Amino acid sequence: MRKQLFAMTLAAAMAGSLVMTGCGGGAAPATETTAATTAAETTAAPTTAAPTTAAASSEEETTAEETPALVDTGRPGYDYIANHVPKLSEEPVSFSVAVSLQAMQDDFNNMSFFKELEKATNVHIDFECYQNTSYGDQKNLLLAAGDYPDGFMGYYALSMSDLNQYGPQGVFIPIEDLIDEYCVNYQKVLKEQPVLDGLSTAFDGHKYSWGTINENPTRDYPDNLYINKQWLDNLGLEVPTTMEEYYNVLKAFKEQDANGNGDPNDEIPYTFIANHHINSYQGFFGAYGECEAFNNGRTEAASHFVVVDDKVVYIPITEEYKTAIKELRKFVMDGLWDLDGFVQDSGQYVGKLSNPAPLVGSAYTWDRASFAVETADQYVAIKPLKASADSGDAKVHHRQNHISLQPTGFTITNKCENPEILAQWIDLFYDETMTILSYYGIDRVTDISEDGVVSYDESVAPDGTSFDNYVKNTSPYDNVPKYMTVDTRYQKMHLETIVDEKVEVAETYYQNAPQSLTLPNMNYTVEENNFINDYGLSAQAYVEQKQSEWLLGTHDIDAEWDEYLAQLEKFDLQKFIDLTQEVYDRTIGK
Repeated sequence: MRKQLFAMTLAAAMAGSLVMTGCGGGAAPATETTAATTAAETTAAPTTAAPTTAAASSEEETTAEETPALVDTGRPGYDYIANHVPKLSEEPVSFSVAVSLQAMQDDFNNMSFFKELEKATNVHIDFECYQNTSYGDQKNLLLAAGDYPDGFMGYYALSMSDLNQYGPQGVFIPIEDLIDEYCVNYQKVLKEQPVLDGLSTAFDGHKYSWGTINENPTRDYPDNLYINKQWLDNLGLEVPTTMEEYYNVLKAFKEQDANGNGDPNDEIPYTFIANHHINSYQGFFGAYGECEAFNNGRTEAASHFVVVDDKVVYIPITEEYKTAIKELRKFVMDGLWDLDGFVQDSGQYVGKLSNPAPLVGSAYTWDRASFAVETADQYVAIKPLKASADSGDAKVHHRQNHISLQPTGFTITNKCENPEILAQWIDLFYDETMTILSYYGIDRVTDISEDGVVSYDESVAPDGTSFDNYVKNTSPYDNVPKYMTVDTRYQKMHLETIVDEKVEVAETYYQNAPQSLTLPNMNYTVEENNFINDYGLSAQAYVEQKQSEWLLGTHDIDAEWDEYLAQLEKFDLQKFIDLTQEVYDRTIGK
């Protein structure tokens, strides 16, 4: 059993790369492995408590003679749903629900989890599935044309901007009364996570969506610095602890045939993706002041802000930022940074990291799995680098998470004829065991203990698919509302072989370091959102243009600094900062 991990700071949003496919065309789920079937056949049916529902809580207790026999098929995940999920409608009822699929994820209509849920509840969901690469455009078309389904599911299905726009128009229905009458589990969530209550309330005072809690401490520290320890050993070098030492290491990587293949010119000392929230160079700024903050995807306008003692700070106008640019420029000008990093996409970046013959000496990345399987063990995470031996510890980029706490998760539209039944169906997902079963699916469950610990068969599928990829592709995973706490993730999901190395890295190097906090997810009014997207995105483009020019040495930061600040003022910088502060204060309840 994994130990409970460190406490988390919650808050807001991360975006995925979002081609549409109809659900009916999806591939069928992969077959359960023989090993999983064999293990399941010897496992007793679970005896854990049923998910709480309004219907279940209002029923009179039955006598022992009236209690039906437990279903015991030897498949604990299936049996749990059959034995503990209540029927929500005497007659079969059907709803249409839009969902955005992740890459390689199966059609939700084919998933055993939803098929078994339908048997138990008498509720059929006709999923309208869209590939996430085009979901945003398709969603906007559905809403604009009025051709939308009964509901939208998943925390990326809708934004608070959507809810603030379409809720008051009557497209989405208010759900406060549904929550009060039918959603016992979600009431508990709101009580335990009061920030979600305010964050999920639209500006007209109504709630139009159930929210999502998906705590994972590794997401607080998305960018970890890795270095090739084998290359260090080949050259007789120590792991660097300062930016000065790191410069010398990268210089040796560049000049001394660090990979030992006889060619001193094929090593890439350091590579990156410019302005990326995980794979960029934002962490290096922490040696000189606040870490840079890149928030890709939906939150571009919030980039370059950090929060210091509840005050928002726009990093690119600070003297520490200027110092960092000048120091980092030396790395670029001396050929120690991969110049492709300023223009390459994620595919090119990953291709370099995952080359079986190591090409890259160092990179910021999510974890060691980014490197080739054959040589991943050559790479080690290292402590965030301080400026010099005499400097204080470097700050680390701490994302007040854009995934852990989301105001969205499921929204009901005015097309829905039986919202009270759908509300009870939604509420099932906020039960702890149902959260786990919706996350990793029911096909690979080998046991559910009396205290609710869910164990999985983690063997590789016959086609060679890893357990982790298998469950992500054949279960709802992150695309359903849930209440996944740190305790649930690490105390109630029993996984023997999947060890998240990033947890140890975060605990060892990041948790106790000085923190550069990014903005949390924040709820903007339509007017605020319009200004942020107008000014914020324009300012971001200008800041990042100048940042690249200064790092590449095509322009001089000292010569242009005053002009740069004046240009930002022309973009109404102070209004941008003041508005961001106002929204932040409102978000945290000040």
